[in-house]
Amino acid sequence: MQRVILFWSFFALILAETALGQTEQSKETPSWLPKETVKKDTASRSKGLRSFVSGLDPVVGASVPGANGKSTSLSTLFGETIPDLGLKVKEFKSQKKDRKSKKEKAKLAKVQYEGIPMQSMSVKYGSGDRATVEYFHVLKEYKPLNAYVRAADTRWYDKKGKKLSSALIKEKEQALPLHGSYKKYSGENLIEEGFYYMGAKDGRWVKYDTKFNLIDKSIWERGFPAESRITYYDSAHSQIKEVLPVMFGQVEGEYMQFYKEGQLAVSGKYDGGAKIGRWVEYYQFRRQRKKEIQYPKSGWDEEFEPFVLREWDEKGKLLYDYTKDPRASAEEETEN
Repeated sequence: MQRVILFWSFFALILAETALGQTEQSKETPSWLPKETVKKDTASRSKGLRSFVSGLDPVVGASVPGANGKSTSLSTLFGETIPDLGLKVKEFKSQKKDRKSKKEKAKLAKVQYEGIPMQSMSVKYGSGDRATVEYFHVLKEYKPLNAYVRAADTRWYDKKGKKLSSALIKEKEQALPLHGSYKKYSGENLIEEGFYYMGAKDGRWVKYDTKFNLIDKSIWERGFPAESRITYYDSAHSQIKEVLPVMFGQVEGEYMQFYKEGQLAVSGKYDGGAKIGRWVEYYQFRRQRKKEIQYPKSGWDEEFEPFVLREWDEKGKLLYDYTKDPRASAEEETEN
């Protein structure tokens, strides 16, 4: 009985080994099929799509459209830089936003300057080809001018007289200070252009001859040359003490000194760093002149000796007058 059991056990073992061998043989690639090489290093898959595709190169290398008939592998194709569409979209949106902002600014520039509303106007003098036309903008309603800017350097539109003026404003309801761009034409020729801020010169100002050749240029900042050296009585910079005009690095233009309460104390002109013409000193109240001092007519006259031309007492009485002196300048100080 034991022999029978051992015989059948041995026979079952032989059958099992035979079946296992047939199963393994069935897993092998048939001899009539081409064998393919498969990389067994699964760790290389973590290196990304390039490593995965490189394992397929021997099998899938082929000619692709646009490759001029040359064989191109997938790894080569995937190795090329693919544009970041998300970045392109962001860039497009940014450019669109910038264009919209520029359009809005251009639109606002037609109706306001420095954030203050304005309206366009013009005046014409003469007729025909010799007519002078000024195109300008004004405030929509009267607003006080800068008290420290001289009246001679301010411009406003007289609604009653329908003309531009630099005189003292007596009727505020009839005055509209210039504000915004300004252009002056002689016939068809542009001869001057610039900007005004609340009645005072601002920004770049230029003058041209009839052939549009530049003959003068200046830069202003709300009534004063842009490079002016301004000193103040207070730390808040609300009370001006002195304005030393500087244009393109040189002392040039209108000099002004003020009392602490804001009244003009001294005024005069500089030319190339030298005092020229008549300089005027004022008493503090009632805008009464105190003294006129004569300087050379130009900054080139270095031998000229300044002298007192006229002088008044506090009541306005003229103490002495040397205006008939041949050295006296013919120009007169403009009343503000």
